[in-house]
Amino acid sequence: MTSRHRELREKAVKGGTRYLPKLREQKKLTARERLDLLLDAGSFVEDGLFANVLADELPADGVVTGLGMIEDRQVAVMANDPTVKAGSWGARTVEKILRIQETAARIRVPLFYLVDSAGARITDQIEMFPGRRHAGRIFFNEVRLSGVVPQICMLFGPSAAGGAYIPAFCDVVVMVEGNASMYLGSPRMVEVVVGEKVTLEELGGARMHATESGLGDALVADDKLISRLAERIAEYSVAKSKKRARKSKS
Repeated sequence: MTSRHRELREKAVKGGTRYLPKLREQKKLTARERLDLLLDAGSFVEDGLFANVLADELPADGVVTGLGMIEDRQVAVMANDPTVKAGSWGARTVEKILRIQETAARIRVPLFYLVDSAGARITDQIEMFPGRRHAGRIFFNEVRLSGVVPQICMLFGPSAAGGAYIPAFCDVVVMVEGNASMYLGSPRMVEVVVGEKVTLEELGGARMHATESGLGDALVADDKLISRLAERIAEYSVAKSKKRARKSKS
């Protein structure tokens, strides 16, 4: 590896360090800290680390994707990085998500979505939505994967606008109370459009989704607890995946 490669790798892995203080105020972990908790030590194999290597203003892409192991069982993972433009989506973000979905489908392993995202970047709208391999295909893939491989959403923060469809299409959704939310339009947008004042919790908070809408399956207190619960879900999910794979071959 050249010195240039090492420099770019270090930059990408660090993420947006200037946003770390805010993250800690919210009692949140970084995307890579969450993956470290979820996956067996040293098992993560990343895909597309250098996806945003030409973007000087970004240290990396807004999402981390790859394969890893949970209790020696292989899984696919997609984790929003809240230190990179609030985990928002750009054109390369979409391609990385599509690639890991396709990998999960091909090798028949559970797919974990670690979501903490402000949604699509306004500046990248034209590059993200019109094509066959653009943002809409993420949700198409989720529907196609349903019943084929388990899809588990670990919701650590916001899942806004189009990004809210990721948890909505998953088999299991676990949310961090006080931080997680799932909504199409923000409270400010609701007030501007319909003139109604509403809090984020009322509109799309974790407790609301777990007790009223039914989109949330479990509430946890913090990032560490959500990872422990996900490990238990993975044990069941991998067993189901293997059973489905055997059936498809017979």
